[in-house]
Amino acid sequence: MTQQIGQGKVGRLAIGFVDSAMYTLLPEILRVFREQFPAVEMRLHELTTAQQIQALYDKQVDVGIVRSAISEPGLSVECLLPESLVLALPETHPLSARPQVSLSTLADEFFILFPAKMGPLFYEQIFHSCQQAGFRPKVSQEAVQMQTIIGLVAAGLGIAIVPASLQNFHRSGVIYRPLQEQIPKTGLYLTWRQHDSSPVISAFLNLARKTTQQEPNRDDM
Repeated sequence: MTQQIGQGKVGRLAIGFVDSAMYTLLPEILRVFREQFPAVEMRLHELTTAQQIQALYDKQVDVGIVRSAISEPGLSVECLLPESLVLALPETHPLSARPQVSLSTLADEFFILFPAKMGPLFYEQIFHSCQQAGFRPKVSQEAVQMQTIIGLVAAGLGIAIVPASLQNFHRSGVIYRPLQEQIPKTGLYLTWRQHDSSPVISAFLNLARKTTQQEPNRDDM
Protein backbone atom coordinates (compact mmCIF):
# COMPACT_ATOMS: atom_id res chain seq x y z
CA MET A 1 0.00 0.00 0.00
CA THR A 2 2.83 2.41 0.86
CA GLN A 3 4.44 1.70 -2.49
CA GLN A 4 1.16 2.33 -4.33
CA ILE A 5 0.66 5.64 -2.51
CA GLY A 6 4.19 6.69 -3.43
CA GLN A 7 3.50 5.89 -7.07
CA GLY A 8 0.27 7.89 -7.08
CA LYS A 9 -1.86 4.78 -7.54
CA VAL A 10 -4.01 5.40 -4.47
CA GLY A 11 -5.59 8.64 -3.32
CA ARG A 12 -7.88 11.44 -4.45
CA LEU A 13 -7.58 13.93 -7.27
CA ALA A 14 -9.78 16.98 -7.87
CA ILE A 15 -9.51 18.25 -11.45
CA GLY A 16 -10.79 21.60 -12.65
CA PHE A 17 -11.38 22.17 -16.36
CA VAL A 18 -12.80 24.68 -18.80
CA ASP A 19 -15.73 23.35 -20.80
CA SER A 20 -13.90 23.60 -24.14
CA ALA A 21 -11.38 21.00 -22.91
CA MET A 22 -14.10 18.38 -23.34
CA TYR A 23 -14.02 18.89 -27.13
CA THR A 24 -10.37 17.91 -27.42
CA LEU A 25 -7.98 15.76 -25.35
CA LEU A 26 -9.49 15.78 -21.87
CA PRO A 27 -11.91 12.83 -22.34
CA GLU A 28 -9.03 10.66 -23.58
CA ILE A 29 -6.78 11.75 -20.70
CA LEU A 30 -9.49 10.91 -18.17
CA ARG A 31 -10.16 7.54 -19.81
CA VAL A 32 -6.51 6.51 -19.75
CA PHE A 33 -6.02 7.77 -16.19
CA ARG A 34 -9.04 5.79 -15.01
CA GLU A 35 -7.66 2.65 -16.68
CA GLN A 36 -4.16 3.02 -15.24
CA PHE A 37 -5.09 4.38 -11.81
CA PRO A 38 -8.43 2.74 -10.95
CA ALA A 39 -7.92 3.18 -7.19
CA VAL A 40 -7.63 6.96 -7.43
CA GLU A 41 -10.89 8.76 -6.68
CA MET A 42 -11.38 11.48 -9.28
CA ARG A 43 -13.59 14.50 -8.77
CA LEU A 44 -14.26 16.75 -11.75
CA HIS A 45 -15.20 20.43 -11.55
CA GLU A 46 -16.22 22.44 -14.63
CA LEU A 47 -14.91 25.94 -13.89
CA THR A 48 -13.72 29.00 -15.75
CA THR A 49 -10.02 29.84 -15.73
CA ALA A 50 -10.51 32.50 -13.05
CA GLN A 51 -12.54 30.12 -10.89
CA GLN A 52 -9.87 27.43 -11.21
CA ILE A 53 -7.15 29.79 -10.03
CA GLN A 54 -9.11 30.56 -6.89
CA ALA A 55 -9.99 26.88 -6.40
CA LEU A 56 -6.28 25.97 -6.58
CA TYR A 57 -5.45 28.56 -3.94
CA ASP A 58 -8.31 27.29 -1.76
CA LYS A 59 -7.18 23.67 -2.34
CA GLN A 60 -10.58 22.75 -3.76
CA VAL A 61 -8.91 21.39 -6.89
CA ASP A 62 -5.47 19.84 -7.31
CA VAL A 63 -4.94 20.33 -11.04
CA GLY A 64 -6.51 22.83 -13.42
CA ILE A 65 -6.93 22.73 -17.18
CA VAL A 66 -7.29 26.35 -18.23
CA ARG A 67 -7.60 28.25 -21.50
CA SER A 68 -4.78 30.81 -21.05
CA ALA A 69 -1.10 30.90 -20.13
CA ILE A 70 -1.79 32.30 -16.69
CA SER A 71 0.91 33.87 -14.51
CA GLU A 72 -0.06 33.60 -10.87
CA PRO A 73 2.18 33.46 -7.78
CA GLY A 74 2.57 29.97 -6.38
CA LEU A 75 1.15 28.22 -9.45
CA SER A 76 2.98 26.32 -12.17
CA VAL A 77 1.64 26.39 -15.71
CA GLU A 78 2.49 24.27 -18.74
CA CYS A 79 1.06 24.21 -22.25
CA LEU A 80 -0.79 20.99 -22.90
CA LEU A 81 -2.19 21.69 -26.37
CA PRO A 82 -1.71 24.78 -28.58
CA GLU A 83 -4.70 25.63 -30.77
CA SER A 84 -5.49 27.96 -33.61
CA LEU A 85 -8.48 30.26 -33.41
CA VAL A 86 -11.25 30.02 -36.00
CA LEU A 87 -14.31 32.08 -36.86
CA ALA A 88 -17.77 30.71 -36.03
CA LEU A 89 -20.51 32.08 -38.30
CA PRO A 90 -24.23 31.52 -38.79
CA GLU A 91 -24.47 29.25 -41.83
CA THR A 92 -26.53 31.88 -43.68
CA HIS A 93 -23.92 34.61 -43.17
CA PRO A 94 -22.54 36.11 -46.43
CA LEU A 95 -18.96 35.43 -45.30
CA SER A 96 -19.69 31.72 -45.09
CA ALA A 97 -19.05 31.43 -48.84
CA ARG A 98 -15.39 32.35 -48.35
CA PRO A 99 -12.76 29.65 -47.73
CA GLN A 100 -11.10 31.93 -45.15
CA VAL A 101 -12.00 35.26 -43.61
CA SER A 102 -9.92 38.35 -42.87
CA LEU A 103 -10.43 40.01 -39.51
CA SER A 104 -10.69 43.37 -41.26
CA THR A 105 -14.00 42.30 -42.82
CA LEU A 106 -15.53 41.86 -39.36
CA ALA A 107 -15.46 45.51 -38.29
CA ASP A 108 -19.23 45.92 -38.60
CA GLU A 109 -20.15 42.54 -37.13
CA PHE A 110 -21.53 41.88 -33.66
CA PHE A 111 -19.32 39.65 -31.56
CA ILE A 112 -20.22 37.10 -28.91
CA LEU A 113 -17.35 36.98 -26.42
CA PHE A 114 -16.26 35.14 -23.33
CA PRO A 115 -16.51 37.57 -20.36
CA ALA A 116 -13.29 39.46 -19.65
CA LYS A 117 -13.54 38.91 -15.89
CA MET A 118 -13.80 35.13 -16.36
CA GLY A 119 -10.88 34.75 -18.78
CA PRO A 120 -9.07 38.06 -19.18
CA LEU A 121 -6.14 36.71 -21.21
CA PHE A 122 -8.34 34.96 -23.76
CA TYR A 123 -10.61 38.01 -23.99
CA GLU A 124 -7.65 40.35 -24.48
CA GLN A 125 -6.18 38.09 -27.15
CA ILE A 126 -9.31 38.40 -29.28
CA PHE A 127 -9.77 42.09 -28.52
CA HIS A 128 -6.13 42.90 -29.37
CA SER A 129 -6.27 40.92 -32.63
CA CYS A 130 -9.29 42.96 -33.73
CA GLN A 131 -7.53 46.20 -32.81
CA GLN A 132 -4.54 45.12 -34.88
CA ALA A 133 -6.96 44.72 -37.79
CA GLY A 134 -8.10 48.32 -37.32
CA PHE A 135 -11.30 48.12 -35.25
CA ARG A 136 -12.75 47.51 -31.81
CA PRO A 137 -15.15 44.58 -31.74
CA LYS A 138 -18.81 45.38 -31.14
CA VAL A 139 -19.88 43.04 -28.35
CA SER A 140 -23.55 42.08 -28.55
CA GLN A 141 -23.53 39.20 -26.05
CA GLU A 142 -21.26 37.53 -23.52
CA ALA A 143 -21.43 33.88 -22.48
CA VAL A 144 -19.39 31.80 -20.04
CA GLN A 145 -19.74 28.41 -21.75
CA MET A 146 -18.28 27.86 -25.20
CA GLN A 147 -21.25 25.72 -26.22
CA THR A 148 -23.52 28.62 -25.29
CA ILE A 149 -21.46 30.93 -27.49
CA ILE A 150 -21.89 28.53 -30.40
CA GLY A 151 -25.62 28.31 -29.68
CA LEU A 152 -25.92 32.10 -29.83
CA VAL A 153 -24.06 32.11 -33.15
CA ALA A 154 -26.51 29.51 -34.47
CA ALA A 155 -29.35 31.79 -33.37
CA GLY A 156 -27.92 34.56 -35.54
CA LEU A 157 -27.05 36.87 -32.64
CA GLY A 158 -23.48 37.41 -33.75
CA ILE A 159 -20.19 35.82 -34.70
CA ALA A 160 -17.45 34.43 -32.46
CA ILE A 161 -13.74 33.67 -32.54
CA VAL A 162 -13.24 30.33 -30.83
CA PRO A 163 -10.61 27.58 -30.39
CA ALA A 164 -10.38 25.21 -33.36
CA SER A 165 -11.41 22.24 -31.19
CA LEU A 166 -14.94 23.70 -30.94
CA GLN A 167 -15.47 22.34 -34.43
CA ASN A 168 -15.93 18.99 -32.68
CA PHE A 169 -19.12 20.45 -31.16
CA HIS A 170 -21.50 19.74 -34.00
CA ARG A 171 -24.26 22.32 -33.91
CA SER A 172 -26.61 22.86 -36.84
CA GLY A 173 -26.73 26.40 -38.15
CA VAL A 174 -23.03 27.13 -37.52
CA ILE A 175 -20.05 26.91 -39.83
CA TYR A 176 -16.37 27.54 -39.11
CA ARG A 177 -13.82 29.32 -41.23
CA PRO A 178 -10.08 29.84 -40.71
CA LEU A 179 -8.85 33.37 -40.22
CA GLN A 180 -6.62 34.85 -42.89
CA GLU A 181 -4.31 36.58 -40.41
CA GLN A 182 -1.69 34.70 -38.41
CA ILE A 183 -3.05 35.71 -35.02
CA PRO A 184 -1.62 34.31 -31.78
CA LYS A 185 -2.78 30.84 -30.86
CA THR A 186 -4.74 29.94 -27.79
CA GLY A 187 -4.25 26.66 -25.95
CA LEU A 188 -5.10 24.41 -23.07
CA TYR A 189 -2.74 24.66 -20.12
CA LEU A 190 -2.11 22.50 -17.07
CA THR A 191 -1.77 24.39 -13.81
CA TRP A 192 -1.07 23.21 -10.27
CA ARG A 193 0.36 24.44 -6.97
CA GLN A 194 4.13 24.74 -7.29
CA HIS A 195 5.02 23.14 -3.96
CA ASP A 196 2.41 20.39 -3.97
CA SER A 197 4.41 17.15 -4.08
CA SER A 198 1.43 14.77 -4.19
CA PRO A 199 2.33 11.59 -6.14
CA VAL A 200 -1.24 11.49 -7.50
CA ILE A 201 -0.84 14.97 -9.02
CA SER A 202 2.53 14.02 -10.51
CA ALA A 203 1.03 10.85 -11.98
CA PHE A 204 -1.80 12.78 -13.62
CA LEU A 205 0.52 15.46 -15.04
CA ASN A 206 2.85 12.85 -16.51
CA LEU A 207 -0.02 10.88 -18.02
CA ALA A 208 -1.58 14.05 -19.51
CA ARG A 209 1.73 14.94 -21.16
CA LYS A 210 2.24 11.43 -22.51
CA THR A 211 -1.33 11.14 -23.82
CA THR A 212 -1.06 14.49 -25.59
CA GLN A 213 2.22 13.52 -27.26
CA GLN A 214 0.69 10.30 -28.56
CA GLU A 215 -2.34 12.00 -30.11
CA PRO A 216 -2.27 13.27 -33.72
CA ASN A 217 -2.07 17.02 -34.28
CA ARG A 218 -5.52 18.45 -33.63
CA ASP A 219 -4.58 22.08 -34.04
CA ASP A 220 -6.71 22.59 -37.13
CA MET A 221 -9.78 20.37 -37.46
